[in-house]
Order: sequence, then C-alpha cells, then structure tokens
Amino acid sequence: MTESSTATWWQAARKALADLGLRESERTQRLSSGHSSSLPIVGESQNGRTFLLKWYLPPGPDRIYPAGVRPEDYVRREVGFYRLLDSTDPGRRNFPAPKTVAFGPGDPPQWLLLEWIQSAPGPAEEVIGMDHVFELLDKIAEVPPDRLLGRRGLPLNHWNPIGYMDRIRLMYDAVLFVLGESRWRRVQLFFDEAVRWTDGRKPILVHGDLSESNMLVDDDGRAFLVDFERIGLGNQDHDLAWFWIHSTRHLEWKKQLVLRWFGGRVGGDRIRAEWGIRTAVAYLAIRRLRWGYLTHGDEDPRLSANLALLDAALAGGSDLFPY
Repeated sequence: MTESSTATWWQAARKALADLGLRESERTQRLSSGHSSSLPIVGESQNGRTFLLKWYLPPGPDRIYPAGVRPEDYVRREVGFYRLLDSTDPGRRNFPAPKTVAFGPGDPPQWLLLEWIQSAPGPAEEVIGMDHVFELLDKIAEVPPDRLLGRRGLPLNHWNPIGYMDRIRLMYDAVLFVLGESRWRRVQLFFDEAVRWTDGRKPILVHGDLSESNMLVDDDGRAFLVDFERIGLGNQDHDLAWFWIHSTRHLEWKKQLVLRWFGGRVGGDRIRAEWGIRTAVAYLAIRRLRWGYLTHGDEDPRLSANLALLDAALAGGSDLFPY
C-alpha cells in the first residue's frame, strides 16, 4: 500500500468518524491492525463516551493473502459474527466481545463501530494471565456450532486437518521448492494419518487468530476477545496451538500452558489432542514458508526456523513437546 493511498484511506476513515458525530481520540496513535486489513480509530462523543471505528481497507495490489482466501471474506466473517452475537447475545452476557454500535454502508460494510473497551495498563505478560487465556478458550468452545452454520453472509473458515490440507494443496507451487519432494510426501502422509485420528471429533467455534494482540483485560480483570476476521469451525486445539506458537513468553510459561491444556486428557483423548495441535502447527509452518518464499525467494531469513517447526510437527513427541 502506497503512502498516498494510505493517506486517502485515513482521510475517508476520519470523515466516517466525523459523520457519526465523533472526534478522534489521541488513543488512535497507539493502535494498529494486526494484519493490515483495517484502520482502527478511537472516537469520543460530546458526552464523553468512547467508541472504536474499524474502517476496512480494500485489497492491496501487492499484498500476499493466504492461499484460497478472498480478501472481502475477512470483513464478511467479522461483520457476520457480530451480527450473530447481536441476535443471540446483544448484551454480551455470555460471550466476551465488544458490543456493536453501528454498521457502515455497503456489502460488506465499509466500517464497523464498536464500544471501546479500555485495556488495563501494563505489558501483556503482566495483564493477561494464563487463567484469562483458558477462560477465553472456554468461552469460545461454549458457542453452539449450529448457530453459525448456514448463516447468509458468514463465510466460515474450516480449521480442521482436511481444511488445512486443502489450503496446503493450494500452496503447492510456492512451497514445493522449499519443501522438496520427500518432505512433501511426508506432509501428505502426515495429514492422512491425522484425519484418521481426529475424524469424528466434535467441531467447535474457532477464533482463528488467537493471540495476545486480540485479547483485552480491563481494570476489573475481565477478559475480552476482539478481531473475528478469521472465525470458523473445526479443530478443538487450533486456537491453543495458534496462541502457543505465536506467544513470545518464556519457555517455562509456554510449557505450563500446554501441560494445562492436556490436563486430564489420557489415552485416546490425549493422542487426539496432540494430533490436533500438530496439524495446526504444521499448517502454520507451511503457511509461513509460503509467505517467506513469495516475499524473499530462496533468501527467506526464517526458512530454517520454519522448516524446523514443520519437521517437529510432523515428528511429534519430544521434537514438538519437549516436556
């Protein structure tokens, strides 16, 4: 996205804020969109109420999207999920997400106005505790999957081993060069085995991008989720695996996170949970390899690290879970 186009979008977003009768807050300067799909602006009303405007950006000509992704689906998923919450839980008494104030014009809408939830001050590792992570994972799992199925305008992601492999096949041309034929065959055999172990597991709601940047904890210690652009159904372990791999916390904390997830799971349940985590991590590693190849070619600085992550997921055991 060029500097001139960025300035144009900011101008349009600020106009939308002004049309709503809101003035921009200084808090906006501290905000950013995790995957550059929107411009977040904090607005204040004359009576002191605070809101968050998400102004969705059009697809950039030079932006690399995940394989098989339609850029407009990011907006449709988030807007569709908020509309679902508005119809089933308008007061957000059951699901910890911001309340919806207004939707912008267009299909999909150009913007979304939400209540502003002020995060408690301090670094994430001090504000967001492990209990908060598991509280949010539990809240996600409590949403009945059938509420999302068949909803018009809600293009759900399918976060499960079959869905992972479907996406990986679309990456074939980009990743074969870095994977090689031998490792590619291992990937195919791995997912064939994963489907056998995980087939029949009950699908649950999946946030799809669970990370500290999409979690809020307020001054009262209440935890909230934001950013539902990758919402979907599927793998019970996807969100945990996504959070675990993206977390930059110290290894002992991450070790306790995974051990707590396994908890009382024994026998077949423990094995299925391990397969669920391994498939999510393998998908993430291949996705990173594709992005690295498309942006850096064979000089990708993260190539070795992502190949090692993929190999650890394929091997399982102590290679991926060294505790």
